[in-house]
Amino acid sequence: MPLRATLNDNDIQSFNYDYEGWASLKETYKNQSLIMPCCQMKAVPKTSKLGTQYFAHARRGDCDSNPETKEHIHLKFLIAKVAKQCGWDVITEHEGYTPDGEKWIADVYCQKGSSKLAFEVQWSHQTIDEYLRRTEKYTKSGVRCAWLFRLKGKREYYRSDFVESYLLPYFSFRHKDDEFVVTRYDTPIQDFVIGMLSGHLAWLPKKNDFLNTRICYTEHDCWRCRKPINIITSLDIYTSQDNFIETLPFTNDLVAKWIANHISERILWKCGIGTVKMRYSKTVGGEYMSNGCVHCDALQGNFFDTHELEYDNDESFINYQWSYSPDELPINAGWFFRGSRGRSFY
Repeated sequence: MPLRATLNDNDIQSFNYDYEGWASLKETYKNQSLIMPCCQMKAVPKTSKLGTQYFAHARRGDCDSNPETKEHIHLKFLIAKVAKQCGWDVITEHEGYTPDGEKWIADVYCQKGSSKLAFEVQWSHQTIDEYLRRTEKYTKSGVRCAWLFRLKGKREYYRSDFVESYLLPYFSFRHKDDEFVVTRYDTPIQDFVIGMLSGHLAWLPKKNDFLNTRICYTEHDCWRCRKPINIITSLDIYTSQDNFIETLPFTNDLVAKWIANHISERILWKCGIGTVKMRYSKTVGGEYMSNGCVHCDALQGNFFDTHELEYDNDESFINYQWSYSPDELPINAGWFFRGSRGRSFY
């Protein structure tokens, strides 16, 4: 059930027809030459119960093309239609080849200027290795590929159940309230595709991106001199548009080193925070990067940091903008849609 056919030697796409145009084609196709592209047999324009406009074989005959579910066809139709509305040139069931001759067929192929994007709808189960293998063919061909795959049943998933990779943009969907929804962002597939084609899907952060950070700290009493002090508990990471990325605990040694390298002692002292530096701990039996008392420089153990993170929500923070360097401080990057990383459980 493809979405394209040949009408009087001209390629046509079903999603390019409005309701009246499609109705007219249904009435007049018998007096014209309407051919299936897969086998050159006669075609019939039809409309499914889901509202999908598609072409079917007048007689199946010996055509060896693989059948697709009505839902798969419907999703291809929706994606193609909204991509066209976004100003892209769109072809369904588009065939191409890698430089070394490997064939690929995109469910929906979109092009605007030099930008090339293939949408693949995966209705049945597919292994990660197969996703990567097929995606690599598009990559070799200079085409970016995005996958939309179905979640079966009612099982609930964590975002961490799926691979998060810049090389593999793939997103799950479910049927919900009479529409197909991208589960991670709780967004209808049409809106997701529009957002993607409009530049609202981004892999963040990337090297050299400007990030807004917040060095979070909370009140405490020094165990040695008993004076009130502040100790750093965590580092919050945001995009330059202040979209939250993640929180890193001060107990992460790389975080403590990052703070020591970027935040001056003068600023720390002004906030009642002692110098962040290496100190010897009898408890640990060695040195580590630690909070210290701004008055007596006594080491403030990481026990207090984790305790404060769990029980004290009354935190203050220091703002600092940073050009992201993954070598200095790795951050858990991921796909953000309209500024959101999406749900962690769905």
